[in-house]
Amino acid sequence: MRRARSLAVLVVVALTTSPVRAQPPAPPPPIAAAPSSEPTAVDATAPAPPLDGDHPTNRSLVLSAAGTAGVYAVLYGWLSLAWFVRTTDADHFAFHDEGWFGADTYAGGADKLGHMWGNYAMTRGVSRILQYGGWPRTGSILVAGGLSLGFFTVSEIKDGYKVEYGFSYGDMIANATGVALGVLLEFVPALDRRFDVRMSYLPSDEYLARLEEAGPFNTPEDYSGQTVLVAYHLGSIPAVRARLGWVQYLDLSIGYRARNYLPLPDDGADRSQALFAGISLDVQAMAAAIAGRGVGGRVLDFVTEVYQPPFTTLELGAASRARAQPMGSAMTP
Repeated sequence: MRRARSLAVLVVVALTTSPVRAQPPAPPPPIAAAPSSEPTAVDATAPAPPLDGDHPTNRSLVLSAAGTAGVYAVLYGWLSLAWFVRTTDADHFAFHDEGWFGADTYAGGADKLGHMWGNYAMTRGVSRILQYGGWPRTGSILVAGGLSLGFFTVSEIKDGYKVEYGFSYGDMIANATGVALGVLLEFVPALDRRFDVRMSYLPSDEYLARLEEAGPFNTPEDYSGQTVLVAYHLGSIPAVRARLGWVQYLDLSIGYRARNYLPLPDDGADRSQALFAGISLDVQAMAAAIAGRGVGGRVLDFVTEVYQPPFTTLELGAASRARAQPMGSAMTP
């Protein structure tokens, strides 16, 4: 009995003293809270719990796969309504060289950046959906990249049978570049914590003026409303996070835009291109500070990772050029 009581006393002492020993590590929670403003780091290093708890279930795996199929079904319908239903079938397969970033190219390079960003966003978004459902991280990333490149390759082949377009090697290079960027940032959390590729979009006046004629779906070809940004997160620097407070919600950005290529302006305004540097709000970090890690928070985290809201970038300097509209220009469908 004495031994039993002694053992009981030891157990009680151990249980009552263990919290005291556990308290020194307690301060890390505030330290860990700071990186929560870097949602990409959290998402990249630790996959989200599957839909039905800590372990994947048949239901969560099937739902995430079905969600992926749904995303591509919506994308196919959107692109069909935007382009293919308003174009003319050709009687043979044709190639088309649209150029890159020349002043007299089809879209001043905005189309190539649009292809790159679209594949980047699809790779990262589908990877997150599959991982959330419980699929292995490596497989999810590779499958997401393969699906994106495959989908846009089929779309480009379909362009090859359209009179107005044609198969573009430049588009395919841009597609592959976007997939490679998406895969890289998904696989390398250290880069993901520091960089994002974002599209800022606000419908242009020319696009809005043609809504009745061209329909509401052709936003991918509204290049005058698009700006692509590469953002470096100041919040990824520990000293900034620890000492400068609100500065962690700013990004250093490099952006590119092309205006008055498509849709063509009614007033014949000059075409223009600009490569600029600026400061942007890191809306993703701001949203993460208040949204949490639920399903809604994760959706918001992804959206703000690939999309920069209009009027949230302050331009500090730019290199730009302008060129008069070519004679006899006509709006491409």
